[in-house]
Amino acid sequence: MSTGRRVAFASAALLLAGAVSAGSAQARSAAQARYPGGLVTYSIEFSNPKEKDDNNLPEPYGKVYVTDGGLRQTTLWEHPDLDINTPTVPRYPEADYTHRYADHLLLTEVCAFVGEDDTGYNADDVLAQGCEPFHGPGAYTIPGPDGEVTITVYHVG
Repeated sequence: MSTGRRVAFASAALLLAGAVSAGSAQARSAAQARYPGGLVTYSIEFSNPKEKDDNNLPEPYGKVYVTDGGLRQTTLWEHPDLDINTPTVPRYPEADYTHRYADHLLLTEVCAFVGEDDTGYNADDVLAQGCEPFHGPGAYTIPGPDGEVTITVYHVG
């Protein structure tokens, strides 16, 4: 192969490698632009169809959060189990929605690990245990053996 052909071949290979690298960088940027961190506007509903106390409403405890798929989490709601003092919370906030800032480059999951206090009646229930992939604004229902938690994300960014 002549020197001119080798130079042309090497140049073409470098251009192709650069295009592939730029393409993957653009794909990452597009994903981050689509699901960036920032101000998360949301509401949470707790459901326990088996609840049979005075008001038939759940007394949830645990944690609901968004994550970047790694170690970074932003808590949307959290409450400890206070036995008979765990408050009744069927919805957070009580009306409309609330905001939380997620300082993540990319939101990838919505997670809920929520129990329901049944002190004095029977063992505590499990309303939600797990995560759902984040796909943008919308409702994310995370089930558990005894109920479910629905996190509605209205806006991110």
